Amino acid sequence: MFLLPVQMVGCSHETSAADVVGRLRMPAIMVDACLAQLRAQGVPAVLLSTCHRTELYWWGEDDLSPWFEAQVVSRGGGAVELERREADLAVRHLFSVTAGMRSARFGEPEIMRQVRTAWMAAQLAGTTSTLLDTVFRRALEAARHIRVAIGSDADPSLGARVRDALQARFADAGSATSQPREVLIVGAGDAARGVVETLVQPALRAGMRVAITSRSDTSAARLAATAGAIVVPWADRDEAIRSADAVVFAVQASTPLIDGSLAQTLVDGCASRAFWIDLGVPANVDATALPAQVDCVGIDLLAPQSRRDLARDRRANGALQRELARFAGDMQRRRIGARITVLEARAATVARAALAASTSPSGSDDSADAVARQVTRLLLREIAELSA
Repeated sequence: MFLLPVQMVGCSHETSAADVVGRLRMPAIMVDACLAQLRAQGVPAVLLSTCHRTELYWWGEDDLSPWFEAQVVSRGGGAVELERREADLAVRHLFSVTAGMRSARFGEPEIMRQVRTAWMAAQLAGTTSTLLDTVFRRALEAARHIRVAIGSDADPSLGARVRDALQARFADAGSATSQPREVLIVGAGDAARGVVETLVQPALRAGMRVAITSRSDTSAARLAATAGAIVVPWADRDEAIRSADAVVFAVQASTPLIDGSLAQTLVDGCASRAFWIDLGVPANVDATALPAQVDCVGIDLLAPQSRRDLARDRRANGALQRELARFAGDMQRRRIGARITVLEARAATVARAALAASTSPSGSDDSADAVARQVTRLLLREIAELSA
């Protein structure tokens, strides 16, 4: 138990529709504006806003839920269910979110960067405090330890499932062609990386040629360099989608990249049916308005939640509990240290008063301080031994 005055209010894909939560995502300039308001109120706070969740963490006893609803939730234009956490439960929530345990893809490591970015933005805006900084620093440290129990990939089997889906598709289409199949990866984040690393394995190189495009050409080039893949500039994305044998969408975006009209444009004139795999959460492809020439597989069909590794979940929860216990122990030691300082000061005051009243010429402030420290530490050690 560490009854810190830490509070959280927010909404996420766990309790509300993903598209509604995605619309609440706040650009950096809007986050800064909200933090400026909180700074004016003197409230230490961090505002985390991603495609999947928007949450406010703050230090203090005031209830900022009405402010959050007025400044953040009202922008979405849809019904959201707010989550509210206080004290131990708020800390536990932050630790589990930072570790990716509350992500749409269990163990998604990208959330660690997003939490760190939100914390740094709050520091630059002057809306953190020493104790709130401690909570976020420990959340990031704990996340690294918990991820060892989860595994290094967002979903260790996701790349393999994409590979299997592509191989099944190409087998159904026949193997008469001697040319390698063209596979385009749209995105350069963790999900895209896991797919690319699987598809460029030596056994698959002869049958598939992998290309990567991303909204950041630099990120695409960096991922391509590590995997020996081809880089497609973002400006040439549509033509690359049109000519590819299969496309894997893995972009973090609050709205679909491909709507019905764009999809129709991309497949017009193509001799064969398009095959798209959508790993986006929320979806990168608007599946409700796709033309008949497109076969699209979403992440829910490719990697349903029912197939999650329960043993991995147990390991992650065990690691989370250990990290929370460590944090509780550290906070208790900090409290004891602060208490020792107070007790020493009080004991020194009492000792000085006693020495001043004494007729002995040997008394001094230095000896009083030394006696007070010795007596205080001795008493605390005795109390600790009795409590053990």
